[in-house]
Amino acid sequence: MRGDRSILPASIMKRVVQILLAAMILVAASPAQSRNVQVTLGLITKGKSLSKADAEALEKSIAAKPDDQEARIQLLAYYAGSPASADIAAVKAARARHILWIIENDPKEGLGLFRAGTGVYRMHCQGDDLADPDTFRRTADLWMEEVKKNPGNADVRREAVAAIQFCAPEKAEQILTEAQDVAGLGRLYATVILGISGQSYLNNDFEKSDPALRERPFAEKARRILDDSKDKQLLVAATRMLLRDGATLWADGKLDWDYTPFGNSLLAKTKSLAPDEYILLTLPTKLPVRGERPPMTIRVGGGVNAASIVRQIPPVYPPDARAHRIQGVVTMTALIGLDGKILYLRLEDGPPALVEASLEAVRKWEYKPTLLNGKPCYVVTRLEVNFTLNK
Repeated sequence: MRGDRSILPASIMKRVVQILLAAMILVAASPAQSRNVQVTLGLITKGKSLSKADAEALEKSIAAKPDDQEARIQLLAYYAGSPASADIAAVKAARARHILWIIENDPKEGLGLFRAGTGVYRMHCQGDDLADPDTFRRTADLWMEEVKKNPGNADVRREAVAAIQFCAPEKAEQILTEAQDVAGLGRLYATVILGISGQSYLNNDFEKSDPALRERPFAEKARRILDDSKDKQLLVAATRMLLRDGATLWADGKLDWDYTPFGNSLLAKTKSLAPDEYILLTLPTKLPVRGERPPMTIRVGGGVNAASIVRQIPPVYPPDARAHRIQGVVTMTALIGLDGKILYLRLEDGPPALVEASLEAVRKWEYKPTLLNGKPCYVVTRLEVNFTLNK
């Protein structure tokens, strides 16, 4: 019939509308996914400069529009820098509202704060004026609920552990055990043994080591587990954190306990079980000088690092390989020490007949020491040795 139009059945049309509405809500509720880190940091900077009147106006805005995420970011930054003259009880109550809202509404991204290298969203259970034991317990319970609601979500699990590990290590252990995150357990045990009380509200630095936390039954349990363990993944993660973060805490004057006897004992066992874990070679084994953090380890592209080479011994072409006209590229991962010398080489790929000659030559290569913030650092890079024959 002329003028007829195809019309969807009412039930299908209703379902289409529901799907479109759900998609619109999802997009509207997830601006943090499109907000880059620099924008988030800009909001934090803006929040730090708010006046009391500005903060009150933003609180009224949120009361009318709870999903105003940019306002929440600014307010969290404002409250984290509250002066000593502020009404601390009111500040704690306001922080609690915003932090709990974040956990319930955006446990994966944290409004973009989780990736921004800031700690304005953190809730401590003790140790500073903003610490709030009651709210911490609520946040810990809420994180446990979010982990259950998001099974298999590594982002939610990671943020939950980061939020509760210092004051509720038993719950953090439960999350990691259920997820079979062995490396995560290793880091947790090292954190507890060091007695770390929390992380800064300003960045990702650890706050301090608390003797009372080091003496908890859970800390003793962690030491026993690491003493008895033969699990390479667990031990590598624990050893790295214990020695590197222990050195950083000591250098910053936040630790007064000599962690090196236990750390070095763990290191010796870990090296015997995991001799190919070259990162263990970079760990500081002595107490550093106060004020001097241990050297960092960075990854550098092979092409970039080639520009800093000062001694490059060419490989000797193996006679048998030459006779059989074997050619190709030998690729390896290298760890370069603070003095520019090769500390470790690991073969990645290449013709077997050319491997030994490559390793023998590259072990003698030397580079200019790489500096990070003016200080020498270890470098992990990819190296190639190319063998070619004339036609």
